[in-house]
Amino acid sequence: MASIEPLRSVNVSVAQETIQIRTDLPDSELAEIVENINQRFERSAKFQMDARKRLVLLAVELTSEIRELRKQLGRAKVYYDQMEKEIQNLSLLLDEGMDGLERL
Repeated sequence: MASIEPLRSVNVSVAQETIQIRTDLPDSELAEIVENINQRFERSAKFQMDARKRLVLLAVELTSEIRELRKQLGRAKVYYDQMEKEIQNLSLLLDEGMDGLERL
């Protein structure tokens, strides 16, 4: 069983702002997330909008990606469930076949 890490307060610099958050993520994962957000934020500089609008644009983009990933996960679960049923059916057929061979 996975252990639940306690939340800790951390200061992070995101999109030219330093904010305090509570997280249970390891420093390496948190740094990766912050770096990704900052890179995306900097790429939006070409749109010549103020930082607030760029952050809103980034939030919409990230939310869209999350929704797409959830859809993909749902499709993968359906596929997994179908494969699980097929494996069970094949296993039953193999068991029946083995029983028939033993009777010979």
